[in-house]
Amino acid sequence: MKKAALLITLLGFLVVAPKARAQDFDSEKAYQDYVYNLGIYRDTYSDYEKAKEFYLKNKTLTLKEEARKKTLAMLASRDELERVYLSAIRMRLLETKVPTPDKLDSEIEWYKTHRQSYKDSDPLEDLFGKSKESEARYKTDTSVVIYNSLFGITLGEVGNLRVEQENIHKSIREKLDKNIAEGKLKIDPFNRWLTDIDLVIQNLKDNDEKAKKGIAKLYEGSYISPLSVYNSAVKPFVSSTTLLTELNSFLTEFLTSLNNQLP
Repeated sequence: MKKAALLITLLGFLVVAPKARAQDFDSEKAYQDYVYNLGIYRDTYSDYEKAKEFYLKNKTLTLKEEARKKTLAMLASRDELERVYLSAIRMRLLETKVPTPDKLDSEIEWYKTHRQSYKDSDPLEDLFGKSKESEARYKTDTSVVIYNSLFGITLGEVGNLRVEQENIHKSIREKLDKNIAEGKLKIDPFNRWLTDIDLVIQNLKDNDEKAKKGIAKLYEGSYISPLSVYNSAVKPFVSSTTLLTELNSFLTEFLTSLNNQLP
């Protein structure tokens, strides 16, 4: 059952609860629904822990039955928490305009189906067996899909910001070229500034490629944990954050200087 407690830590990013299925559903609502579902899971887990403790201290049939009911509620809420978490990741991917990983939908469906496998009549021993199925699924499949998806979200957000800056750069460059052709401006010192800006953009692209190579290790069948692979893969994005700020500053300075020099 240690997996149950661990899930709270691992699911620290967005999720969805049954109550929020409005047409205007978005990642903000997904986060609020995650908080809602997480609260349910924490409550059921706390009840499970207490019931288990009571039963282990006094192994009566009545306390065993109470422990069985609390275990059933906790395991069902755990599968639901996993399902809605994956659904929220999917929503965030859509908003970031990042392709949904092939296995994400199948993982969502797996937890939906597995949750339904818990029956009110299940003996305690069967519940433990079904719990192991969920834990094994997370270890072998779900965790890889989660960290690959979270990486995709980060890559998409950084990439979207870079593209926005590149589009601004392109429009400034077109304005510069037009005024140079008309004899209103000289290329110097803008040619050197453009070189510096192009270097920042290239460094951003290089960071993206380094990160992609890092996350590819998720599928190499190594013994490194998916979390470790993810943490290592996203390290280049720390540099990208600084580079994006620098790029924005360069473009602002470039445009201001260009406008000041125009007649």
